Amino acid sequence: MNDKQKHNIKAKSHILSLLGEELIGSDSLAIFELVKNSYDADAENVTVKFLDLNSENQKIIIEDDGSGMSPKIIEDVWLTIGTDFKRGKNRKVSKKYNRVSFGNKGVGRLAVHKLAKEIELETQQSGQMFSNKFKINWAELINSKEFIQELEVEVETIPNLNFEKGQGTRITLSQLTTKKWSKKAFRDLIRKIKNIQNPFKKINNDFSVMIECNDSHSAWIEDIVEPSESLKNSLYKFKFEVSQSSAEDDEFAQLIWSYEFNPHNSLNIPINNNEKDVKESNYLIGDLYKDLDGLDDEKRPLFNKYLKNKDLNNIGTIKGEFFVYNQNTSILEGFFPGQINAIKNFIKENKGVRIFRDNIRVYNYGESYDDWLDLDYTKIQRAGDHFGKKVTIGYIELDLALSENGLIEKTNREGFIENYTFNKFQLLTKNIFGFFEKTALKDKELIDEFIEGTKPIKKVGFGDTIKELEDIVKEKNIEKEISPIIKKIEKDYNNMRDVMVNSGMTGLNLGVAFHEVEREVKYISKDLQADRIEVNEIKNRISNLLRILESLSPLLRKNKETKTSAVNLIETAKKMNQNRFNYHDIIFSSPPLTKESNDFNIKGATNLLIGALGNIIDNSIYWTSAKKDLEGGNFKPGIIITTDIITYDSPAIIIADNGLGFHMEPEYLTQPFKTKKDNGIGLGLYFVDLVMKMSGGRLIFPDVNDLEIPKVYDGACLALVFPKA
Repeated sequence: MNDKQKHNIKAKSHILSLLGEELIGSDSLAIFELVKNSYDADAENVTVKFLDLNSENQKIIIEDDGSGMSPKIIEDVWLTIGTDFKRGKNRKVSKKYNRVSFGNKGVGRLAVHKLAKEIELETQQSGQMFSNKFKINWAELINSKEFIQELEVEVETIPNLNFEKGQGTRITLSQLTTKKWSKKAFRDLIRKIKNIQNPFKKINNDFSVMIECNDSHSAWIEDIVEPSESLKNSLYKFKFEVSQSSAEDDEFAQLIWSYEFNPHNSLNIPINNNEKDVKESNYLIGDLYKDLDGLDDEKRPLFNKYLKNKDLNNIGTIKGEFFVYNQNTSILEGFFPGQINAIKNFIKENKGVRIFRDNIRVYNYGESYDDWLDLDYTKIQRAGDHFGKKVTIGYIELDLALSENGLIEKTNREGFIENYTFNKFQLLTKNIFGFFEKTALKDKELIDEFIEGTKPIKKVGFGDTIKELEDIVKEKNIEKEISPIIKKIEKDYNNMRDVMVNSGMTGLNLGVAFHEVEREVKYISKDLQADRIEVNEIKNRISNLLRILESLSPLLRKNKETKTSAVNLIETAKKMNQNRFNYHDIIFSSPPLTKESNDFNIKGATNLLIGALGNIIDNSIYWTSAKKDLEGGNFKPGIIITTDIITYDSPAIIIADNGLGFHMEPEYLTQPFKTKKDNGIGLGLYFVDLVMKMSGGRLIFPDVNDLEIPKVYDGACLALVFPKA
């Protein structure tokens, strides 16, 4: 018997819950989806209101003055999951502003389920006298029927709903999914909303997103800095446009770029490398595609080392700007006198390279946790030649119509699908940033010379550096006194390398250590090239470098893992430093020790973790005492050590003080030999970083404003984040 039957595919009502919860990655992206709907509707103004935050009655209202919706659109579009209303041949271009619609999945409206259990939508279509509204309680709706096609929503037609322009849409979200907003989470949300539009480019003022908060929580966000004139005074600037050639007989794409080195006049640093609107008709990309996934081996030889028009297919024109800073106080002071902390906060708030299509943000590129161009990783590999993410602010512009078929946004709106086209776009953008770095390299060396008071030596490799020193020693006729010690440096350096490699401590620590040892040798080279050679001083400097090299090896020896708790670590560190607290008149506070903050379990090398905490306390004692010397006897030094089990999705010990704060970028603070202390070696935070990585955790440098810590602790702040037990 061969009996065939056809059956309909059904979906249970519960699928709405799955889509709402899992389709959109975060609250901020959910709001972003709703704002994009307003953009598609030709809205000029969107207001996001937060009402009675962190109370039982908290609400979020997203209101726009766009074209609104008729009952027919509500039925066929808003209440139809996966509609092709804005996709493919139905892709809309708005009537008023000719905007290409961003919503093309037909599921973005389910973002509201991520935010709230209950929504009310009110809308009035342009030119209509009546308005429409409906309410949805997601739990009640889903439980009302078994299958999704049976669900019903009652749409009510009523008189004018008091939209100021007689048109628009208002979505009120209540019974919010997030019951308790932390300060950091709320600030992160506001930052994302503020940066939905491209803040770096002056565009027609036809789309504005405003944020309102009706209670005391507005104080949490009032100091969030938006991109401003500060960009004009960055140290390095690079602007570019990569596009297909318009000439019919030209197969090569072109790069037009400009570069500016911008030190303040007071620094007396020569400017001789600025270039404006340079056109690279044949832009060299080298072996850009050699490791590109999805390219058959036999096709690889067909790729030219120059960028061709076809390489931009499904990507289109790529435009962008990079602004890079140096956070040295002397360099910043010229352009930002009296505003050093403000500009450093500005850089911290905006660091990273964002992507915009038609001036609308594509998340999560450029977020604090995102480094899609691998700027920090590249800097680790060759620290002296590269700009890290922490000092880089930038953006990439794409044309939606030219790129939408190749660069496809993920359904959860967390970036592009990582297909062949995206990988090609990513590699090309990395190549452009590398081109910028090479253009700026000579100027970067001028800045290094200014900061360090040295002249550069070879950067080919450590062996070449040693050979260069030996040649100088021979030329100065001091071989007998100096050459044996230089040989000792080379031997100990190689021993350190072997210890680190054999211990598995490669990557970050290995690359940084090599780079920093070379940096120390540069100072020796400076002394050797002086007009008057002080042999004993050179010997002392070399001997000190040898002691530093020898001190690194014990840090990497295997230590036994034990179980302890945050309270035990803090209590031990307190006892070890109590006499010093008393001597320096430091007010020490620790909520976990008074049971005002949570304890948690820790697994790791307890002796090393205690040592790591001790190193941080050492720094706090030093810099709070330094501030006391600066401000006089009325200043009361303070250190707080607390715990946080919420902010980082892993338990953390937070250490903060009211000292002078950090004077260097965090990426330098965790490198060896970097210190501002008089007679300091600069291994303290390097040791802490090593210990945390060996424990499976991480050392981070949070903004104290993002944490629930008293504002008096406005100096240094560190977090030791441990893996979940």
